[in-house]
Amino acid sequence: MVQSVKGSLSWDNLGYDLHPWLKDAIKSLGFATMTPVQASTIPLFSANKDVVVEAVTGSGKTLAFVIPVLQKLSQRLYELDDEGKLPSNAQLGRGKMFGVIISPTRELASQIQSVFESVIQYLPDTLSPIKTQLLIGSLSTVREDVEHFLTRKPQLLIGTPGRVLDFLGSANVKTSDVEIAVLDEADKLLDIGFEKDVVNILNKLPKQRRTGLFSATISSAGNSIFRTGMANPVKVVVKSKNSGKQNNVNSPASLYISYMTVLPEYKLVTMLKLLTNYQYKKAIVYFPTCASVKHFYNVLHYYRQPNLKFHSLHGQLTAKPRLKTLKTFADGDTFEDKHILMTTDVAARGIDIPDVDLVIQIDPPTDPDVFLHRCGRTGRANKVGQAIVMLNQDSREEAYVDFMEVKGVLMKVMDPPEISTEGKDLELVTTIRKFMLEDRARHETAIKAYVGFVKYYSKHMASSIFRMSTLDYIGIAKMYGLLRLPKMPETRYIANEKMPEDGWLGEVIEMDTYAYADENKEKSRVENLEEDKMKKIEDAKKRKEFKKRNEAWSSKSEHKEVKSVRRDKMKRKREAIEKQLMEESSDNEEETQDDWKEVVRNNKKKRANQSNMQGSFDDL
Repeated sequence: MVQSVKGSLSWDNLGYDLHPWLKDAIKSLGFATMTPVQASTIPLFSANKDVVVEAVTGSGKTLAFVIPVLQKLSQRLYELDDEGKLPSNAQLGRGKMFGVIISPTRELASQIQSVFESVIQYLPDTLSPIKTQLLIGSLSTVREDVEHFLTRKPQLLIGTPGRVLDFLGSANVKTSDVEIAVLDEADKLLDIGFEKDVVNILNKLPKQRRTGLFSATISSAGNSIFRTGMANPVKVVVKSKNSGKQNNVNSPASLYISYMTVLPEYKLVTMLKLLTNYQYKKAIVYFPTCASVKHFYNVLHYYRQPNLKFHSLHGQLTAKPRLKTLKTFADGDTFEDKHILMTTDVAARGIDIPDVDLVIQIDPPTDPDVFLHRCGRTGRANKVGQAIVMLNQDSREEAYVDFMEVKGVLMKVMDPPEISTEGKDLELVTTIRKFMLEDRARHETAIKAYVGFVKYYSKHMASSIFRMSTLDYIGIAKMYGLLRLPKMPETRYIANEKMPEDGWLGEVIEMDTYAYADENKEKSRVENLEEDKMKKIEDAKKRKEFKKRNEAWSSKSEHKEVKSVRRDKMKRKREAIEKQLMEESSDNEEETQDDWKEVVRNNKKKRANQSNMQGSFDDL
C-alpha cells in the first residue's frame, strides 16, 4: 500500500490527536507547518502501522519518526485508565526499554539523539521524565553502557548496529517491553555490511512491535525489507513537486546538481578555486578514502588560505574526535570564515548541518546510491544548495552523467574555473612539493593515499565507465603531490612513452638523504639504511624465485611442449643418419651394421670429449 498526502500541511490537520505536550513542543520549536513526509507518516506510525518511508533528502524524515516514537511512549507513560489512574505497567521495569532507533553511523546516531532531546526539553516537569541513551563505539565500553542504562533507566536507545547488538546481548538487558523500532537510512542498514547485525537485533525484539524504515533511497534495499519482520507495512513515497523538472525524482527542487570535467592533476587546484570564489557559508568536500582526507587536510592546513577554515572528518577517527569535529563545523561562525568539512562517505547520510550551501565531490562514489546522499547534505528544508562533482577529463567518466540519468539523477554541465599554468593558480603545486620535501613521512602518507585511491577506483560499480586501463595515473600522482610513482601492478597501464624515467615526477632527489622531520625516526632510518638496502635486494631475489616457482601452468606446459618437439627432432635426425649409413654400405650387411654403430659410438665419444674440454676452461 502506497500512501500519498493531500490538503493543508497545518499541524491542526494532522488527522491524529497528539499528546498536548508534544503539540506545545512543536509550536515552541518553530515548526509552523508539517513537511509532506511528516503529514503522511506521523498519523500512520503513531497508530498501529508499520511504515516504509522514502522521501527526498532534507525533507524532515527525522522528525517524522521522532514525533510518533514520543507519542507512543507518552501514551504508555501518561494516559490514565478508566478509573483515572496510571496502569500498573506504565513505568518500565529495571533493564527494560521502550524503543530502539538504529542508524549506520555514529554521527547520524548522535544527531538523532539531539533531535529527540530538542523535543524532550519541552516536557513539563509535572510529567515523569523521558530519557534517551546513545550507544556508539569508542565513547564507552559495553559494560559501562549497561551500567549507565541500569542506573539512569532511559526508555529510548539510539545507536549503531554493532554496539546495539552487543548491548542487547547483556543478561541484564531485557527487550520484552520494546514497542517500536526505527531503522534510519534503512537501505544502508540492510545492505551486506550491516544486514546480519540488524536482523539479529530485530530478532531479539518482540514480534508485536511497530517498525519504521526511513531513507531517501529505500528501494535499493530490495528484498531485505522482508527480513525486518514487518506485518503489512504502508509504503510512504514523498517526492518534491519540481524535482523531476530540474534534478532528480529523489532530490529536492532547491538542490542543483552539476558536473565538470577536470584534468586530474588540477583537481585540488580547481577545488580550492571554487572554495575561494564561490559564495557560500559552509561547504562539504567529499574525498574517496580516509587516507586522502588526512593527506589533503594536512596539505591545505600547511597552505593556509585566508578566510577558509578546514575541518577533517573520517572513519579512522574515534567517536569523540568525530563528534567534536562535527560540532565545531556545525557551530562555526560564518561571519568570520567560510567553513569547509573535508570528509568521506561517513558524513554522506542523514547529517543535517545548517547553512551548508555547497557540496563538492572530488570523485564520484563507488556506489551510485551514495551520490544522491552526498548531494543531499545541501539544499535542505527548501534552502538553495549547489552540488558539484568532478569527473576526470580525457576519460570515459563523462558517461557517468548518462549512467546517473538512467537512475533518475539529472546533472547540468558546469565550466570549471580557468586554471593558469603559471602564477598564483599553481602556487599550490609548488607549495605541495615544498611540503613533501620537508618531511619524508609526508610523502609516505601521500603514497598510501594514492595507492588507496587506485584501490578505491577499482571498486566502482560502473566498471565499464571507471576503467583501470584509462585512468590517468601520472596526473593523479601529481595531484597527490608524489615525488615519484610507487611500484604497483597498475603502472602497466601507463604507455611506455608517457612513463617518466625511473618514475620521477619532477626533479630527481637523493632518497638516501631524504629525511624524516622526526629526529628519532630519522636517526633510526640512517642507522638501518644499509640493512634496509640489503633487505630490499634480498626481497627482490625472493620475489623473482617465488615467481619462477609459481609460474603459470600454461607457461610450464609450453616449456614441456618445446622439449617434446626438440626430442622428436633429434630422433628424426638420428634416424636419417642411420638410413644414410645403411645406404652407403657396399658389400657386407653385417659389416655395415658394425660401421654405423661404430660411427654413433664415436659421435657420442666426441660429444663427451667436447663437454670435458668446455669444463676445463673453468679453471682459467
